[in-house]
Amino acid sequence: MSYKIESLSFFVRETLPARFPSALGKAAISGEQPKRETSPICHLRLVLSDSSGETTWGCSADRLSVRWLDKRPGRDTGLKRRELAVLLEQTRQLYMEEPNFDSPFAKWLRLHPLVMQRGRAMNQESLTSAFASSLFERALLDAVCRLAERPLFVMLKQDALGINLADLNSDLAGQNLADYLPQLPTTEIAVRHTVGLFDPLTDEDWPAAQRVHDGLPETLQEYIQQQGIRYFKVKLSGDVAADLKRLARLWDIMPFSRQPVITLDANEAFADVENLANFVSRLQKEQLGLFQHVAYIEQPLPRNIALLPRLSRSLRDIGRMKPLIIDESDGTLDSCRQALNVGYAGTSHKNCKGFYKSLANMCLLSMTAAADPQPITILSGEDLQNLPVVPLQQDLISVGCLGLTHCERNGHHYNHGLSMLPPDEKQKVLSRHPDLYAQRNGEGFLRIQAGMIQCDSLHQTGYGIQDEPDWSSMQPMSDWLQRAHPQ
Repeated sequence: MSYKIESLSFFVRETLPARFPSALGKAAISGEQPKRETSPICHLRLVLSDSSGETTWGCSADRLSVRWLDKRPGRDTGLKRRELAVLLEQTRQLYMEEPNFDSPFAKWLRLHPLVMQRGRAMNQESLTSAFASSLFERALLDAVCRLAERPLFVMLKQDALGINLADLNSDLAGQNLADYLPQLPTTEIAVRHTVGLFDPLTDEDWPAAQRVHDGLPETLQEYIQQQGIRYFKVKLSGDVAADLKRLARLWDIMPFSRQPVITLDANEAFADVENLANFVSRLQKEQLGLFQHVAYIEQPLPRNIALLPRLSRSLRDIGRMKPLIIDESDGTLDSCRQALNVGYAGTSHKNCKGFYKSLANMCLLSMTAAADPQPITILSGEDLQNLPVVPLQQDLISVGCLGLTHCERNGHHYNHGLSMLPPDEKQKVLSRHPDLYAQRNGEGFLRIQAGMIQCDSLHQTGYGIQDEPDWSSMQPMSDWLQRAHPQ
């Protein structure tokens, strides 16, 4: 089968201002008052035809989270979003220059290095370039699966997408992707609830005057009591004393009878490996109970030093106390291999970093563990604000295909459910996915029961999206950018 891209268009949908403010790593202790911002979601619409004369649509979407992609000082949000829009448009032009292709993987494989090259020429972070590439990757997968009238997982299992693992990582030469995939995709997934540095833990932190009063839990204690959460992702600031104090408070409200699982995320907050080692050592000595429930520590060091070979000995020493994984350092196809080489246990999956890359990392980590069962290897599921509909549902498909059993999923805490959707689109989503969303007080929200979400209904034709988004309810990206971030 051969294919032709007929058109590619960008649209933006905004949310209401956030229920709660959030900040990453050191930014949270900078003294700057956090804001309850809106979350613009960039959507890519693709029209694709095949050699049999059929035509369909495909889509992908991600929140324009430029604060996470690019943390370099002196670059405000408007500048970063304008530059990202330029890179996205240049990527669109690359895809349209040669619209014909035989497999979605081959098309992506040829253009991904060019997108990364364009990003470097524009002085962009690798993560930003990978973000741009990943939007096109997913939209192509969605449309090709829709033309084949099969779900993504089935297409992967049947090797119908042309994926060659060796093209992603030479260590995987001769390996077969289907051998590493689960027998069936995971459709019951535990929510790992992010505990942000500004998030209230108990009523003591959250006076009545500050409450949102929208019927949803607001403090961590309420999430535990009302939704049965037992997986937690705790943000760190890099201030060892302050982090230890907050962790001690958090441990006091953990659901001990349900065996809590905790991950720690520093978002690059520890300036050097010595400070990180001090934190891990003190955590073990001063809070042994909590320490024993920590599964791993995510991206403790800044991306510009995290993978330096000279840190290998120190990273391995810390890793023997508690496994470390990368996230912001995972900007290229070989980042996971580099991380393993210097002492990390693995990396995170995020759709915005690339699904093909996550598939390769899954295989690499599984192969590494099979060759030497002594070291722990980890592929985690992350992404703080994967919002409905397209980003959330496509990432849950990816998590299921990778066989992950829990993932960070906290958009419902910071945002107002399906409130950004027009009425007709909202009703379609609620009707089609009653396992994933619940309706209360006229609004749709993620359905969380006993700390779990169910998403069987997503695994249908395509990549998690059955009904075409209402493009008329969004703004063309160029129009939105001119309004939101004028030069």
